[in-house]
Amino acid sequence: MSHVTLTDVEWINLNVLAVIHAGLQHDRASTCCKFALDTTQADHLQGLSLDELWSLVVHIGNTTLFPPRADLVALLSTPRPLAGPLALVHRPTPTNIGR
Repeated sequence: MSHVTLTDVEWINLNVLAVIHAGLQHDRASTCCKFALDTTQADHLQGLSLDELWSLVVHIGNTTLFPPRADLVALLSTPRPLAGPLALVHRPTPTNIGR
């Protein structure tokens, strides 16, 4: 059995992703409003398993994903080992929802 230690940022990313994932299953519209998600982001997050969320968080590392980054779907779609480096080289600009 392995023990994974997460940083504060990784822990927050995992918790927010898990809350969003659960919220999308029950009340999609409200969850999208609460977390400023567009339909593409919501569709992608809803299609991920919890194992995929864990993998994403571990590979993204100590880079925040929220508020939702404009490149969130690209990071979610990227092969896991490349997600961390891409998150570091692209500025985490938020989406333009509600502006």
